Order: sequence, then structure tokens, then C-alpha cells
Amino acid sequence: MVRLAPAAASRLAPAAAARLSDEARLSDEALLSDEARLSEEAGGWVRAVVPIESVEQACREFLALGADIEVLEPPALRARLAAAARATAALYE
Repeated sequence: MVRLAPAAASRLAPAAAARLSDEARLSDEALLSDEARLSEEAGGWVRAVVPIESVEQACREFLALGADIEVLEPPALRARLAAAARATAALYE
């Protein structure tokens, strides 16, 4: 049985896509499709599948991207990022 590497389906702002590309974490193959690439969202956002080692590791890395990334899947990573963002915002309220 082939085990697929974990990955996070995400929406990336241009700055986040450039940063992940520079870190060799995002390649042309990571973009979901030519259609998704051609139908960029407002502000140049793209949809991509980003390889991750674990939910914990990805949460730490993706928090550094701030509002330049929206994780769509897996649900556990999305929930962990949302909780961390709420906790951080509460510190400043």
C-alpha cells in the first residue's frame, strides 16, 4: 500500500506563495490545477497543496505567514490555526 505524504490544501496570497516557493516547499505541481492557476482569486491568491510533516509543525510554520494563508484542509490543522489566531488576538484586546 502506498502512503501519501501529508499535505494542506490552502489558499495563498502572492507573498506566501513566493515565500513557500523560495523555501522549495511549493512547486508548480503543488498548484491544484492549471485552471486554478489561471483563475486566480482577488488579489492574486492561488490554491495550492502544501506538503507538511505534521499538524503541529505546519501550525508553527503557517502562523508565521499570518493572514497570507488560509488552510482549507485538513480540518485538524485549520482548527488548530483558528484557535492559535484567536488566542493571539485575545492578547491584544
